[in-house]
Amino acid sequence: MKVTHNSPDLLILEEMPWFIAIMLSLFTLAFAAIGLLVLSQTLVGGLVFLLVGGGMGLAGIGVFVERLQLILDAGTGRVTLRSRTIFRHRETVFDLSDLIRATGESTLSGGETSTDPSRVRRRVHRPTLLLRDGAGGPPLLHPITEIYDSSRSSARAVRAINQWLSDLRGPDPTLDSAPPPR
Repeated sequence: MKVTHNSPDLLILEEMPWFIAIMLSLFTLAFAAIGLLVLSQTLVGGLVFLLVGGGMGLAGIGVFVERLQLILDAGTGRVTLRSRTIFRHRETVFDLSDLIRATGESTLSGGETSTDPSRVRRRVHRPTLLLRDGAGGPPLLHPITEIYDSSRSSARAVRAINQWLSDLRGPDPTLDSAPPPR
């Protein structure tokens, strides 16, 4: 995720996987074009290329191409988390006063069930919001994205959110005692 707007009253972080979107669109168009060319020779072969190849590309776009946007707005006192694919749109709104800070979650790649010792497993991360529980319980973790990655973008997003919150509210004493997110 990268910061697209940073002012004292508004912070916007966005992520859009342009490379994946372009590659999957080209894949879809290539199979659709081949399907249309083959369609003039044989109906079944053309429909297979058009529907199966084009359908796989379209399904890939729906699964892997997600626009993610996090808006922290001091003017309205809200945190808005938007996620959009070609098949769905999800928007979650929190009160800014419920946001304690951002943190990072880490795990090893390959899932928890991977037992093959010869397989190299990397540490992957995702940014997460730490929210106050309305019932007075322990703080809740709300992931910004479901996707873990090995880049440093999640650490940059966590730093940007915590810095913005610090500038807005003043230093958070619990951040100084906590280890920095990776």
